[in-house]
Amino acid sequence: MHSDPGTAPDKCRVPSGVERRCQGVVRNTVVAVLFLCVRPFATGGQAPASESPSDPPPLRLSVYATAGDVLQHLGSPAHRAHVAELLASLQVSHLFLEGRRGDEFVPPDKLVEVRDFFTARGVECTGGIATVPGGEFGTRQQGALGWLNWESPRTRRDVAGFFTANAPVFPNLIVDDFYCTADESAASVAARGSRPWGDYRRDLLTGLIPDLIVAPARAARPDVRLILKFPQWYDRFHLFGYDPARMMAPFDTIWVGTEVRDPLTRRMGFVQPTEGYINFRWLRSIGGEKVVGAWFDHIECSAQNFIDQAFLSVLAGASELTLFHLGDLVDRHPGDAALSEKLPELRRLSASVRSHRVRGIPYYKPPGSDPGENLYLMDYLAMAGWPIVPVAEFPSRASSLVLAAPAAADPTILDQLESALKSGAVVTVTPAFIRMTGPHAFSLAGLMSPPVGSAGTTLEVRLRGHGKTLRLNAPLDIDTSVSPDEARTSLAGISDSHPVPVLTTRRVGRGRLQVLNLRTFSEQDFRDAGEWLLAPRQLGLATLPAPVANVLRRDALDPIGARFEAPAGVALHLFEGAACLYNFHTNSVAVRWNQNSLQLPAHGWRWLAAD
Repeated sequence: MHSDPGTAPDKCRVPSGVERRCQGVVRNTVVAVLFLCVRPFATGGQAPASESPSDPPPLRLSVYATAGDVLQHLGSPAHRAHVAELLASLQVSHLFLEGRRGDEFVPPDKLVEVRDFFTARGVECTGGIATVPGGEFGTRQQGALGWLNWESPRTRRDVAGFFTANAPVFPNLIVDDFYCTADESAASVAARGSRPWGDYRRDLLTGLIPDLIVAPARAARPDVRLILKFPQWYDRFHLFGYDPARMMAPFDTIWVGTEVRDPLTRRMGFVQPTEGYINFRWLRSIGGEKVVGAWFDHIECSAQNFIDQAFLSVLAGASELTLFHLGDLVDRHPGDAALSEKLPELRRLSASVRSHRVRGIPYYKPPGSDPGENLYLMDYLAMAGWPIVPVAEFPSRASSLVLAAPAAADPTILDQLESALKSGAVVTVTPAFIRMTGPHAFSLAGLMSPPVGSAGTTLEVRLRGHGKTLRLNAPLDIDTSVSPDEARTSLAGISDSHPVPVLTTRRVGRGRLQVLNLRTFSEQDFRDAGEWLLAPRQLGLATLPAPVANVLRRDALDPIGARFEAPAGVALHLFEGAACLYNFHTNSVAVRWNQNSLQLPAHGWRWLAAD
């Protein structure tokens, strides 16, 4: 999400008074991409048939113009001509023209004028709305975030009115990623009843789509196509009304937020560069081919941050990249020139990604599931070199899979777990998953642990069979209450002078159950930091040295026929017959992929054929 829900719609982060416009903050990472065509190998994932299209169309670029952008930068013929030149320089073929963002409003007749100008120049135009409150639009919610109160008759009337007025102007309309709420007004309390807030909000917003969006839009234009954009905070959707499994159905197309910005700064949350990739892949596992576009922004981005977002969006399988927003292009953000230079490479990579079926290690996250103390764990595993493939349904044929706290929401999960182990799979779980599924899971894992975990950290680890102790680059968050019973400890951490298992393994049937003793964030961590949506602090998991990262992923990779040795900060993306390594380090990095020893450069990217 590109706007600050705690202040004005054009701000970016809860609680921040810092200006929205990013100032080219330099991030200590650079990119190197290595795409390797390799022999087909056994896989742990199940990709839908839509993941391997033949001859995919070229990657397309689009730009989102907020209502303020339309008024400021597209109001006159001279301004429009200048913008047309900018769009042409980036080969942009699609322009989103927002008609409403709170009190920023563009009359339909002005939108027609702008639409006709760009359509005549071969640029497709789509309308849009950011459903945020203003003095003249909707009712602001009661609560910490600057979102709408959807129980308000005024909110409902104003939103429906937008679709009635704008559907005749555009063949497509997009709803920006503010279709959510944290309202706690008396009206919402009464409507909620005894339901949890998240359940109530998901029911409310899903139920309003037919009457507030679909009906007024299609009454005004029967053939209008409707697009919904999801923000990037996938592990928080269920709290604020987003319900991908139900919400996608009434919409024709889905856009996904892949905006991650600078991961080393507090303002936007310490979001890992892999979060947009994970978000897109997880939503694609729900919506299939309906999930098309990736959307990222310039906010708090250096040129390299901006390019990171583009490459990870392409690796996720997006066929269109939407840049937010037009004003930053007009101001000549350095990321745009870098993107223009990288476009040929991005298009080649996009064609390869979209013509190969995705493979890897499935991470099971049912829609609406509570991540417990494993919030955004997928992002960090991906940064630590795990080829994570997020899935919304249990991957019953997987030979290697991850079950963290979200998987415990599946009432059949213990049966599914035992079936996977019986079939010979390597199943990686977390202490949070074990506690949420009960005593039998402890027994299967060969662990002793109290029902309540104990958050701690370790800066030193010991590898099984090695006498030496390794010091980590940053503290690794673990559960210090975990202790082995029948499980074998492969990696132990030292916490308060006591050894604590970080990785344990136990054979169960034909398979192996390994416990990855990692914590990320809990709901309490968010509250303590005053954060609502994004990672509240930095974690050591993203900076693990190669000897530790290798041990953590080794047994999970073995069933899918892959060997990968690298420090955290080098991401591994697997496809049917191909692999892509993405280096986030400022320096070149030596890695080993299967039988190949490689030196990944710190700058640029290169393509290597199978031979």
